[in-house]
Amino acid sequence: MSANTVSYRKTQFEQIQAVIAAAKDYAEAREAFAVASMGLSRSRRQNPGNSDQYADEVDEAADSVGRAQARVADLVAELVADGSLEILSETLANRNTRLS
Repeated sequence: MSANTVSYRKTQFEQIQAVIAAAKDYAEAREAFAVASMGLSRSRRQNPGNSDQYADEVDEAADSVGRAQARVADLVAELVADGSLEILSETLANRNTRLS
């Protein structure tokens, strides 16, 4: 008997958890980008000729933001494709209506 990998479809809950985790990663990447951008601005004001290190940090942070944003978009697209996003939206709308 050979060891075959069995791929299973994630549950709606697992998909939503993945989107939440990816959104948190995106928020952290955005924060790191903001910090790196402020460092670059400060470096340019204080030492205009030597801001390469900060520019590299901003580039890396921007790449991280892009990767995180793409991951969120991919996960949301999966939710849209199987109808889970619509179900989630309806559930949240009903929940908010009851809480109002």
